[in-house]
Amino acid sequence: MPSRVALLGAIVVVLLLLFPIEIRVAGNHEGATCGNTLAMDLDRWVDSADGPYRDRAFQACTAKRIDRIAQAVGVTALTVQAGTLLITRDLRRGGAEHPDS
Repeated sequence: MPSRVALLGAIVVVLLLLFPIEIRVAGNHEGATCGNTLAMDLDRWVDSADGPYRDRAFQACTAKRIDRIAQAVGVTALTVQAGTLLITRDLRRGGAEHPDS
């Protein structure tokens, strides 16, 4: 069971790191992706006629990337805690069955 918890936690962390980040910047009526947590892609705003849009996109994307990293760290911490609790529970059950050990 602890291995399943670890696998689930790893999958969630990978998805958090790889899913595209969608941002909305003033001037855009639709959301646009700016890469993912591992790589920022602001090519959409390179040829923007108005310079502040690129700066706003950079700030919005950076904020979302930081949020995703914090979420990944939180999932990792919860996964370690849940795995530890499951392992200690299994060890306690095993110790109760074999008191001579």
